Amino acid sequence: MGIREDLLAKFARLKAAAEASQANLVAGRPAKVLTEAELLQGHPKVTVANDFQGVTYGVRLGTWFGWFWLIFTCVHGVLMFGGLAAGKMTMNGKLVSQAAWWHFLVLGLFYVPFFLVGFAFTLARYRVTLSDDAVIVRWRILPYLGWTWKLAVGEDVLVKLAFRGSKQNKKPAEAVVVASLGKEIDFGAFLPEDVKEHLAGLIRDYYGAPAADSAGTEPFITSP
Repeated sequence: MGIREDLLAKFARLKAAAEASQANLVAGRPAKVLTEAELLQGHPKVTVANDFQGVTYGVRLGTWFGWFWLIFTCVHGVLMFGGLAAGKMTMNGKLVSQAAWWHFLVLGLFYVPFFLVGFAFTLARYRVTLSDDAVIVRWRILPYLGWTWKLAVGEDVLVKLAFRGSKQNKKPAEAVVVASLGKEIDFGAFLPEDVKEHLAGLIRDYYGAPAADSAGTEPFITSP
């Protein structure tokens, strides 16, 4: 019984530690407070534009994974198209001895989603527009292909870096989280850490510190 109780106690401690760690990740950490020098200097990977809508920050999502994926897809595609042109490819269980135009079309369509994944991690861009009444985040793989998130904002806008489900190299990846009026949006989990820190700091600087700056920014459960 003693060994069993020790094992149960150990499992309980491990479970509590895992839950505390998860709670810390979800609760996140406050956005960095940028100094005047950092605001003036900007970030080399973040563009800035001002117009009647507000301030817009842009950044491209370029990762080594994306470039590797694109290179691999291109090499694989060249080999497959070459094999099809030489009549040495099996399609739908049948050997193609002389390819017709629609064979090439079908093969090209097959590669479209693979190229889109590669573009999503290399050429895709975020555009974050800040105004007095809303935060609008546009993510575009290609000029008219992507998603848009909009968050209405009130007097208090909370900005932090927190885990929202994305993982990179099997490790939790923090996203930029913006919350106001009881709702939140998150984005940029796969951006470089320094870019995420800078973007979160820029958003915080635009809206200012919440009335209760520490509320909701500290972990709800501290690690034992």
